[in-house]
Order: sequence, then C-alpha cells, then structure tokens
Amino acid sequence: MARAVNISPFASYTVVPITSAWPPDDLKADRVQLASFTTGKALLAIAILAMIIMTTVGNALVCLAVLLVRKLKHPQNFLLVSLAVADFFVGLVVMPLALIDLLFDKWPLGSTMCSVYTTSDLTLCTASIVNLCAISVDRYLVISSPLRYSAKRTTKRIMMYIACVWIIAAIVSISSHIIANLLNDGTYVDDTGTCQVIPHFIYQSYATIISFYAPTFIMVILNIKIWRAAKRLAAQDRLMSHCNSVDASERPRNGSAETKDFLNEKETIDVPKKERANSTNSRLFKLERKYLHRPSAFFSAAKGPLIRQTEKSECKARKTLGVIMSVFIICWLPFFILAIFKSFGMWIPDWLDLLALWLGYSNSTLNPLIYCKYNKEFRIPFREMLACRCATLQTVMRQQSFTSRYGPPV
Repeated sequence: MARAVNISPFASYTVVPITSAWPPDDLKADRVQLASFTTGKALLAIAILAMIIMTTVGNALVCLAVLLVRKLKHPQNFLLVSLAVADFFVGLVVMPLALIDLLFDKWPLGSTMCSVYTTSDLTLCTASIVNLCAISVDRYLVISSPLRYSAKRTTKRIMMYIACVWIIAAIVSISSHIIANLLNDGTYVDDTGTCQVIPHFIYQSYATIISFYAPTFIMVILNIKIWRAAKRLAAQDRLMSHCNSVDASERPRNGSAETKDFLNEKETIDVPKKERANSTNSRLFKLERKYLHRPSAFFSAAKGPLIRQTEKSECKARKTLGVIMSVFIICWLPFFILAIFKSFGMWIPDWLDLLALWLGYSNSTLNPLIYCKYNKEFRIPFREMLACRCATLQTVMRQQSFTSRYGPPV
C-alpha cells in the first residue's frame, strides 16, 4: 500500500490552466535527457567497464606470472612488472573515477576526490609512459653491447631504472599541486564543476615534455637503432653461417681420396719436417677455428624477442617494434596535442577531449597484450592461470623448456 502524504493547508500551490499542455516543457526536457542518459551513456559505461576489467586482469596476470614462474624471475622482467603495476592501478583507480566524471555533467565527488583523481592520473599515466621508455633503453643496451651489458644487467641496476621512472612521475604530479596552490588555493574543480588538471601554460608545457614528448623522442630514436642493429646482426649471422657451411663442406674427410692426395702432395714437398708440421698445424688450426665458430653468440647473449637467427624471426622482430611504437603514438599523441592547445586557451569540443583521454587510457589495456603476445615465456603462464591451473604451472613450464631445447619427447 502506498504511504499517504500529509498536505498542509498553508502550503502554496501553482494553478495550472486547463488549456495548458501537460506535462510542462521543462518536464519533457528532463524526460528526454533521462532517456538519452539511459541509452547512450549506459552502453558507453558497459564498454568502459569491460575495458577496466581487461586492464586490471591483464596487468595482474603479468605480475603473477613473474611472481609464480621461476623462469621469469630475471632482472629484465622487473621493468615489465613496473609497467604492469602502473597500468594495473590506472585500471583500478583512474579509469573508474574518469567513468564517474564521464557519466555526470558536473563532478559529484567534491574537491578532495578530484585531487585524488588528477594526482593518480598524472602519476600513473606518466609512470606507464616512462616505463616504456626504460624498456626501450634496456633493449637497446642489450643489443648494442650484449656481452658487456649482460654482466651489468643486475637486479640493483634495474631497480635504479624503476626508481628513476617513479621519481619522474612523482615530480610531474607534485608540481601540479604546487602550481594549483599558487594559482587558486589548491582547488581542482572550476566554476563549471569540471574536475581537471591545472590548465596553466608553463605547467602544461613542461609536464607534456617530461611525460610524453621527451620519452617518445627517445623511444623512436632507440627503436630505429634497435631495428637497424637487429637487421645488421641477422645479416652477419646469415653470412657467417653460409661461410661455415662452405668451409665444412670443403674440408677433407679422413680416409677419402682427397685426404690421400693432400698428404701425398705434402710428402713430396722438400721442406724440413718441423716446418712442414708447423704449417700443417697452422692450416688445420685455422680450419678448425672457422668450423667451430658459432656466429650466433651475439644472439644467444641477447634473449629479447628482437633478435633471432632466422630471417622469419627478424621480420617478426621488426613487426613487433612497429606495433609497439604505432600503438603507443596512436593512443597518446592526440591527448598531448590537445593539452598544448588547451593551455593556449583554445576551445576543444567535449567529445573530442573525452575521446583523446580514453584513447590514452586504452594504452594501459593494450600494453600487456602487446608485450606478452610477442614473448613466448608469458603465453603459457597466461593460459594456465586463466584456466585456474596454477598448481601445475611449474611442471608445464619445465616441459615447455625441455621441448623447446630438445624437441618433443618420442
């Protein structure tokens, strides 16, 4: 039964003429706005929720794989863990708050939560981008000087890289608080109820340079050098393999006619016995040196996915670099271009601003897919953990390692 409502006799009423249309126009507008909210924004919210789940689950799997699999506990994988941690908290903290900001016309959670949203956004997104730059630097050093850098590639050195990444991210976010306190008493919600980072020209200029433009420039240069180095080393490997195969095929075999002719010719030469032995040993030593030379020493030292011995793998490595750089630039470049425009006071449509923002967030969703798709060591842990077979994970990894080295068991 519906609860009765007490009506006071002193209450004021509005008399609506009988000829006026019902419901009023303002109520119709509210109903239209509510209908548009329930249809368009509901579908958008479902898509973003799926994106949040993919981001958190994918990056959590990267962290769990390194934590559970003994084979993956190498210093170079700690950079991937740092990247996955940053992207995980982007999906856990930043994206839900950004979804709330998207669904409501005005920021509904107050100035304190707005400060939390902007600070976490700046810190985590900057850490994600700078982590990508650190991974590129590490891969370049592995390829440019594999033997020397492999000895220096310790856990302590990688931890120093990770510390530098998060210090840079903290500087970018803390400086926004300092400028906000100097300009407008630390408030982040403007007069229109919008929660946003301080749109100051000086701050936006140096923040975008540190967060995006400088790391992107370094990544592009290093990835071009990595691509050239991988191509050059692969060509050298193929050339040395061809030379070794020719030397091995031309080498005389024991008991063959060529060996007997070779020895008969040497016996007929009027040379002292000692000098003849020295010359023969020197020739055989050079032949053995060529025969036993392994041209893939550089490739075995650098264990990244960018170096392989075959031409097919070389093309795959170049494709990997192209995918990584293309996805990163496509995701983040529109947002940082619009950030510079807004610092000059230019008007940007709301839909374009939101599209650029969520396109940048999608990079955190794609990072575990890209970096783990081209790394075979992560595929099996992902498959086993998604199938809830963590107890047999070590056994499956040992079987896969044995198969990759010695082939499938008979």
